[in-house]
Amino acid sequence: MTPPPANESPTASDSCCTPQAIRVCRFCLGIEGEDDDIQGDFVQPCPCRGSGKFVHLGCLVAHWKARGEEHNFKCPTCRQLYEGKALRELAELSCARMIKEHGEHALLVAHSLCYLAQAQSQLGNARESKELLERSLAIEELHFGADHVATAATLAELASAHGKLGNVQRQKQLLERSLQIKEQHFGAGHISTAVTLNNLATAHSELGDVLQERELLERSLAIKETHFGKGHVQSAATLVNLAGVYSELGDTQRGRELLRHSLAIEEQHFGPGHVETAITLNNLALACGETGDVAGMRQLLEQSLSIKERHFGADHLESCLTLANLGMACGVMGDENLARDYSGRALSACGGQGSPTSRRRGVVLLRAAAVHCALDEVSVGEGFATEALSMLGEVLGPTAGARVLALERTRTSRIWSAAGRTDVVSWLDCTWASENLVTKKPKNPNMNDFGMDQISVSTDPTDDAQTHTTVSSL
Repeated sequence: MTPPPANESPTASDSCCTPQAIRVCRFCLGIEGEDDDIQGDFVQPCPCRGSGKFVHLGCLVAHWKARGEEHNFKCPTCRQLYEGKALRELAELSCARMIKEHGEHALLVAHSLCYLAQAQSQLGNARESKELLERSLAIEELHFGADHVATAATLAELASAHGKLGNVQRQKQLLERSLQIKEQHFGAGHISTAVTLNNLATAHSELGDVLQERELLERSLAIKETHFGKGHVQSAATLVNLAGVYSELGDTQRGRELLRHSLAIEEQHFGPGHVETAITLNNLALACGETGDVAGMRQLLEQSLSIKERHFGADHLESCLTLANLGMACGVMGDENLARDYSGRALSACGGQGSPTSRRRGVVLLRAAAVHCALDEVSVGEGFATEALSMLGEVLGPTAGARVLALERTRTSRIWSAAGRTDVVSWLDCTWASENLVTKKPKNPNMNDFGMDQISVSTDPTDDAQTHTTVSSL
């Protein structure tokens, strides 16, 4: 009952346009600003380009109602699923109508709930997405029974939602259950298993098993390239995640090559500036920094941040790692004021201590600590580092916490070394040593964000849930 992939994590509705461009609704031909109070927001609901790129949300709703197909959420022009605000609006209308006509426990309601959950995930509302998917799964199990193949896709989507909320053990359990169901029904190596393999790899990454992660990603990529052909958009998220594995294993040049390949695929499919490219831009920026191209790192991060801010708004949680990375890039290049500003915004964006995403805040604190050390504000840097070490130890526990810390120290040291800042590298080696990690019983063993964006796929048969997309962000 799960909708087709949105295109391997989380998507969207308000993509970019140059400041000088005039945006025209494809239905009423009205210009942005003229009838917005009547027809609603201007959105880019799908990958369509050119003059048909934008639409009033109200006009889209009227057009969709006129078609009379309550579960057809695809654009009739590009044949791609609507995204973000547009999908949420249409799925809410569909869900309300299905409940009214068929009752709360009808399979048609479950179908609408899955689409609505996908839209909420694309808009960064992971908790709402999880609750909607739980409702959908309960309806499916009521009709088909537990472990029926009809539940496998919803299990994968629900796993992605748990991962985004920090419960990686639960994410892994649900993905293993989904994969087992699919392989029993379709056979190992079937395309329907590729996205689940990708997302299961992400869970293993967050739990510290990098070799198992690489094996699962390579299986997923082989299946996708056999089914779709090399260079297809459905392989992009797996390429991003494989790049992260190679970087972790020390082959940074190979990681950078894979990221460039993935970005080219995404831009060809979605168009430059689409939100689906933001994670890859962020990760490619880090790869550039690790291989000595700090100017390239900064430029790519600025592109990624611009895209994320257009989509999610300024200083949203989804932008905190990119902001932290920009702070580091500016610090390496000697732009002290911007380095301070970006680091402060990153800390503000990722929320307070104790939230489900506090592991992410721990990474941001580490990045900010390095920046302040480079600015000769060592006491501030040490304070941030102490808070980060306590937070990562509490959230991840000793094993996963030590792995995240080691990865962060290695990546950050490579970037600062490019600027000849051996003083910062020495400080990192001393301050970020694993023996300094303050360990407690983990609240949940999630190490979702190392500073790169990781793509998690939650949709079938590709992934973000990676359906395009779950990718993780670094």
